[in-house]
Amino acid sequence: MPELPEVETIKNDLIQKIVGRKITDITALWPEIVKDMPFESFKKAVIGQRIINVKRRAKNLIVELTDDTALLIHLKMTGHVLVTDASNEVNEVGKWIKTDNQLLSDDPQNQFIRIIFYFDDKTMMAMSDLRKFAYIKLVSTEDLNKFLAEYGPEPFDPEFTVAVFQTMLQSKGLAIKKVLMDQHILSGVGNIYADEILWASRVHPQTSAKKLSSEEINAIYDNMKKILQNAIEKRGTSTSDFRDTTGKKGTFGDSRNAYRMTGLPCARCSTPIKRISLGGRGTHFCPVCQKEKP
Repeated sequence: MPELPEVETIKNDLIQKIVGRKITDITALWPEIVKDMPFESFKKAVIGQRIINVKRRAKNLIVELTDDTALLIHLKMTGHVLVTDASNEVNEVGKWIKTDNQLLSDDPQNQFIRIIFYFDDKTMMAMSDLRKFAYIKLVSTEDLNKFLAEYGPEPFDPEFTVAVFQTMLQSKGLAIKKVLMDQHILSGVGNIYADEILWASRVHPQTSAKKLSSEEINAIYDNMKKILQNAIEKRGTSTSDFRDTTGKKGTFGDSRNAYRMTGLPCARCSTPIKRISLGGRGTHFCPVCQKEKP
């Protein structure tokens, strides 16, 4: 699933590529990607509007429109957004049949186009989503603010200090990995970066959050910021489906130390990385460097 670094990468790309553009047409190869209203009603409401900004909150993309509404986009497990020339074409099942971008035509992860927005500068924004879990909603500013208020603080928010983080954890009896991934507690961290943060911090993923020492909390807090920033600079992790708006892979996966490294030697002690299931998610850690607390 795209997490904070992947969604931030797409947001930054879209700011450069689509802000100021007028939406001239929309084609849905899978109309059900639009939620809470019929596609034809959505299309009628959105065509003719201009994009005034693109933001990110947690794992959500927010495309602000001129009439005080926004497109709320969640990429879920396998979604990503592509921006290319409008002369490029897809067939009825969402595969590229005409394109000047080899990344689109050759990479199988870019071959699941579900919806296309056409702009007045002869470009288009397409969403590829293998598993059809991603969604788009047209929302008012008021409804958007209510929805986003349910999320926890952003890791890079200046008000999210280590003291705030420590106070937050003191009341949580859950495993620290579950806490990091709970979007109501903390926004943007998912399975990939929770594994990496805890490996860097030498903390076992099943450790109860309220049992963490001050030193461990400081380490998790510092490593969270460092790892997320590094992943943004490397344009995300593409060990699975994620691609940026050109269709290109991110490179953070090349520097992983835990996530999906099962059986490979730990970069610190050479012990094979272990995989367990925690909260229904595959969880990767070093059993020597990240010892479980009693």
